[in-house]
Amino acid sequence: MRANEINYAIQQDDSIQELIKDAFVCLECGKCTGACPMVELFPQHFNPHHVLEKLILNPEKILEEKDIWFCASCYRCNKRCPQGIELPEIFLKLRQKAIKEKGLKNLEQALAIIDEKIIFLQSFFWVCFHPERIPLEKKTVDKLFEKKHFKKAKAIIPQSNHKVAIIGSGPSGLFAACELIYKGYRVTIFEARPNAGGMLRKCIPEYRLPTNIIENDIKNIEKLGIEIKTNIKIGEDLKFNQLFKNGFKAVFIASGAHQCIKLDIPGEDLPGITNTLQFLENLKNNKIKTLPEKVVVIGGGNTAMDVASAAARCGVKEVNILYRRSGEEIPADKNEIREAENDGVRIHYLTSPGKFIGKDRIEKIECYKMELGPLDFTGRRGPIPIKNSEFEMDADMAIIAIGELPSINYLPEEVMINKDKTIAVNPQTMETTMTGVFAGGDVVYGPATVSEAIISAKKAAEAIDHIFKQNGN
Repeated sequence: MRANEINYAIQQDDSIQELIKDAFVCLECGKCTGACPMVELFPQHFNPHHVLEKLILNPEKILEEKDIWFCASCYRCNKRCPQGIELPEIFLKLRQKAIKEKGLKNLEQALAIIDEKIIFLQSFFWVCFHPERIPLEKKTVDKLFEKKHFKKAKAIIPQSNHKVAIIGSGPSGLFAACELIYKGYRVTIFEARPNAGGMLRKCIPEYRLPTNIIENDIKNIEKLGIEIKTNIKIGEDLKFNQLFKNGFKAVFIASGAHQCIKLDIPGEDLPGITNTLQFLENLKNNKIKTLPEKVVVIGGGNTAMDVASAAARCGVKEVNILYRRSGEEIPADKNEIREAENDGVRIHYLTSPGKFIGKDRIEKIECYKMELGPLDFTGRRGPIPIKNSEFEMDADMAIIAIGELPSINYLPEEVMINKDKTIAVNPQTMETTMTGVFAGGDVVYGPATVSEAIISAKKAAEAIDHIFKQNGN
């Protein structure tokens, strides 16, 4: 960069100046762009590396750019950046400043483009763009989506007699269904629960995704002509192989990861101990009538932060997180950690539960202080209990948040399963080891982001379409 350009950049107001300093350490390696799902979806409209360039070279114009609204906060760029640049945080601060100084115009432009690809745009916007962090009030967002330039769903007449079955109605299943019906195929979604939406409906806190938004998006998807059959559990109500006997020519598995991992320590069956998905679902459906005073969340991922923040926001007086490694190893995104801490959550690093204590329900957790040893199979230093470091922590509720696994016992043996219980696929086509069967989203990656789920669905839909056309059908 030329000296006069650097000098000009430093003359900007303090908030922009700080962002420029962050951007200036970029090595221009392109790893942020190569890792970004939104680049794959919108290559002509978004390149995070180019946004950093614009920020440095032309900061007085950056707030007018629609590019700052494409980041979906998946943090893949940050995890791959050799300099550790936190691009999602830069984008968030630019959005906050743009709303104050320039209004909604560039946001509307970006949404109009995204709307061409993602029909459940409102749900996508709430989950990935985090309007609550800007903050944008719900009434402002509602008015934004009432604009006429956003695409309205219209019924599509299939051009092919081929039928495709989709198992699961989370973001991956919904996106695949839309892509396939646009390509002319007949699509049926099978959902085990009473309502479609998967994790979007089940577990995302109301402040992050209002239920009525999901319901409106599902209605739009049904208007396209996609059939959604709820209360049908594949493997029980309908055998997997029966799908092909019923005339479906391809199957896309998008059943998510709904099986919570247990700690397997003494006292885990005590009342008052639950898992993340059960807690979030009960909270979202107003099934928690009496709030506990002290909640302890065990885990260090994004879901653990989500649960802790949700508990704090609903009125729990004291929320603690136990994480057995240090802050350098914690897998949660930095924004999620900051948000939890801002909500009053306290994170206890290098701390692990040993057993739950209580008579009729949980009362305390016996914990151990940990130290880090050699690298383990995850590439992180393994936690080792420190001798005689036991101490007790009061708890009225404990929420186990150490991960989720797919529930895939319904699959035939032709579908290869990885050691981590996810489905093995061709990463380019998302096809499994069984001909005509594809998979995407959490059932392949484990718990992942909405944008990653969408990308896998896009690849699968393109591969299914290619196979049918290649066969002359």
